[in-house]
Amino acid sequence: MFKKIILFSAVVTMLAACSNNEATEKNEATNEVSSQSQEQQVEQQKNETVEQPAQLEQNAQAEDKATETNDLSEWTSLPEYNKIVEQIDNQNIRFEKVTDSTDKRILLIIDENGTKLYKSIFIKNSNRLKIINMKGNGQIFNDIL
Repeated sequence: MFKKIILFSAVVTMLAACSNNEATEKNEATNEVSSQSQEQQVEQQKNETVEQPAQLEQNAQAEDKATETNDLSEWTSLPEYNKIVEQIDNQNIRFEKVTDSTDKRILLIIDENGTKLYKSIFIKNSNRLKIINMKGNGQIFNDIL
């Protein structure tokens, strides 16, 4: 019985050692191929990096123009837009939606520096618009449109 256990242990050890060598050889071959492909990727990235800055700038400008157009059409379609623009007399503004529920819509009017200038609250059921100056002057408009 003791001899069978020793023989079994020896066979298992030999098989494990042989299979380990085969795995090591396969790993070395795979590593060589992957290192070559990594070198090719690095070269390709270097070439793309040289071309990227000009292309990125053009893409950013195109996206900005598209966003401005989309933003403008989104806001001009609102019933309160004309009255807001009439009351605040500032051309360099942008709108930021805070809330747009079934009852009311709250917008922030922000200047080009990101400063919150005005807050508009439009009550949809009654078509009432309130415009509040965030710089301390308080409510500047409160009427039904």
